[in-house]
Amino acid sequence: MPTENTSGIPASALNVASPGGEPSCAAEPEAPPSCPPPLAWHDVLGEFRSQSQPFEFTGSDGLTVRGQVLGEGPPLYILNGLSATSELFCLTVWLLREEFRCVVVDYPEDATTLRQQADSLFTAADGLGDHEFDLFATSFSSAVAMEILTSDASRIRHAVLQGPMNGIRLGFFERLATRAAMFSPGRMRHVPFFKAALQNNHRLWFPPFDETRWHFMALNVGSVRISTVARRLRMLNGLDWTERLAGIRTPTFIVSSEGEAQRHQDAAKLFASQIPGTKNERIPNCGHVPFVTHPHRLAKLIGPFLRDEEPA
Repeated sequence: MPTENTSGIPASALNVASPGGEPSCAAEPEAPPSCPPPLAWHDVLGEFRSQSQPFEFTGSDGLTVRGQVLGEGPPLYILNGLSATSELFCLTVWLLREEFRCVVVDYPEDATTLRQQADSLFTAADGLGDHEFDLFATSFSSAVAMEILTSDASRIRHAVLQGPMNGIRLGFFERLATRAAMFSPGRMRHVPFFKAALQNNHRLWFPPFDETRWHFMALNVGSVRISTVARRLRMLNGLDWTERLAGIRTPTFIVSSEGEAQRHQDAAKLFASQIPGTKNERIPNCGHVPFVTHPHRLAKLIGPFLRDEEPA
């Protein structure tokens, strides 16, 4: 008998697969000899935990922002997606740490608006003494970045939007469901068909040489509170940045990749065509979380942009 979805997270928002659904996993072509050696995520995560410096700051609104800092150089602030913690970026941070001081941000869990999320970023920057900084945002956090870029972006040197979103449309019952889910005590791993949905959307794009890296992502995403994801979904409902894109003056790089949902592809095309002077790139065979599946590719792509260089 199918399990009833009592989590309050709408299936349409999660792209839920059929119960027990499996992606048709095609083997990824072998990497050429010139490719860098793969990162062992468990070793990198251990080093990230031992070497990074945790921070915690409370803003004037009473909301607390936390995160980790690792590396040397210009500050690069990295924002979470819809359901993840800062540790999910450890592979990419590890590759960038010698050129950038990477600040990986965990939003306040009780924030209910994009403005609060944006303010928490500046709370962290103020606490760490960063007047100006670069910004990397993915998925949900691209909306946080857009809240900043379309209002007051004077402190942002460069913005990288990977797999951006231009809002979603929740139906009446989905709004009721996410409202109820805001009071759920459970974690995302408790959502019915959570693992099947995550696997259907992401598993195909993980490198075949490291089976456990997929489990690393599943554990990380599954640890986030249902209530936190519900709040973030409600922040995206009805958003549309189209009329404000032409006013953005921050150097912006739009990164999209094969395997993303159509809404991300549509947003990437819209942003790339409407934000003045935007650079954009589509990377193949990486899926929606290249910072986990192919961190070398992502780091090599965004590094030159952040250094104001032409990519190799």
